[in-house]
Amino acid sequence: YIMSNTTASAFSTLDTAVLERQTEAPNEPIVTFEQIWNETHEKVSLGWIRQNAYKRICLQFPDDYLPHSNAISTCLKNALAAEDCKVFILADTTYGSCCVDEIAAAHVESDSVIHFGNACRSKASRLPVLYLYPVLPLALPQMLKQLATLQTECAEREVCVYFDIGYQHLYEGEDTLYSQVREVLQPKKLHIEVYPPPAEDCNEVKQQEEAANEAASAERICIFVGADNQRFANLSLTTTALQWHILDGATATISLKNPLTAQYIRRRYYYIEKCKDAQTLGLIVATLSAVGYLDVVSRLQTMAKSRGIKTQLISVGRINPAKLANFLEIDCFVLIGCPFNNMYNSKEYYKPIVSVFEAEMALNPAWHMKYPAAYVTDFKQLLPEGRSFLPFDAAAVPDQDVSLVSGRVRGGQENNETVETAANTAVATRAKMALMTSDTGLSFEDRTWQGLDPALGQTEPAKIQQGLSGIPIKYSHD
Repeated sequence: YIMSNTTASAFSTLDTAVLERQTEAPNEPIVTFEQIWNETHEKVSLGWIRQNAYKRICLQFPDDYLPHSNAISTCLKNALAAEDCKVFILADTTYGSCCVDEIAAAHVESDSVIHFGNACRSKASRLPVLYLYPVLPLALPQMLKQLATLQTECAEREVCVYFDIGYQHLYEGEDTLYSQVREVLQPKKLHIEVYPPPAEDCNEVKQQEEAANEAASAERICIFVGADNQRFANLSLTTTALQWHILDGATATISLKNPLTAQYIRRRYYYIEKCKDAQTLGLIVATLSAVGYLDVVSRLQTMAKSRGIKTQLISVGRINPAKLANFLEIDCFVLIGCPFNNMYNSKEYYKPIVSVFEAEMALNPAWHMKYPAAYVTDFKQLLPEGRSFLPFDAAAVPDQDVSLVSGRVRGGQENNETVETAANTAVATRAKMALMTSDTGLSFEDRTWQGLDPALGQTEPAKIQQGLSGIPIKYSHD
């Protein structure tokens, strides 16, 4: 019996769907072998391995670097033949190519990881990591020529220039670069940094300096040397500035960019309200290597419990709409992961996905009357040692609140669940109303599809029969 395509589509997608599926290509320049592996990369890698006496090295590549992975691995194996080192290639990472895949590295008992390409540089908790970036072409005179067009806007202002991955080689001659950029722009103050910066712990001195410069930062001009990608989106959202400009190295053009549009802000605040309305929150753990993710999970569970919101902890690897669609009872998802996740704005998901910062704004009363100066993408900044930490007071959670989405009144205290449970139990003790003691199964009854009918008691038990023995290539009865 052969199923027709129409019948098959009721249970699964058609075979041709995978061929017709459209995906969004990342806004990253195509790199060549010479750009991701040269004499400098080889020298740095070998020196790092030999200096630390590593024996089992994992090379982690993003998908677009995989065609060059075998050549790079062979080069290192030949150079380390005398040291008796093992080199492994990591691909199809668990969560994202920008994060160090310590889970896959642990499968081969690796003692070190060399990470290629896009990197968030989140502080890894288990393994030492060496980051190697591509060397994308952009001549310094060409860059200075484009920066000269902003001289009128940047004169006598504070200016920050950020170099993206691929253009950080221009930052190597820091003293010469600083003087040349300063001569071209003639700013009042000039800061030149690489992005993303190395992972480091926040200290009190750094927080005080940022607080002191917060007032003046709203008047500065920021320039990003790179492409309009997720790294620029994160940097522009988390850094306060009067204007943002992108100097695209691939086209050698400069353009004005406004990251915080009115539509973006409205959408994010709508999702924050949906997070407040949720009866069940799904906490998606999209990292197992970043320091502090367990503390964030515990903090979110505490805040949700104080508002009578249930939480479910989810770890499904790299998320997609099909995986999250299985959790029908969850009203809103909170993504706990890398700062460079770009899932929040996707319209393919059936339920809202918010960041840890947006969940904090929804659940922590300390944020309700406070407009943030800048967006927070790194969840570690919301912990007690972070610069955006606000203490949570369960007593400040309002007993009743009005939803700005539905207009309905929502309860917010933890003891509401206890009162409802007691009331349900009291009803259940009456003989005429002993129907149920809780409403746990109501959401299941409302589903249009409840699974296959098990037909309990309608089928005869099968007799025990002799099973197959042997291996799939040849069984004993064949």
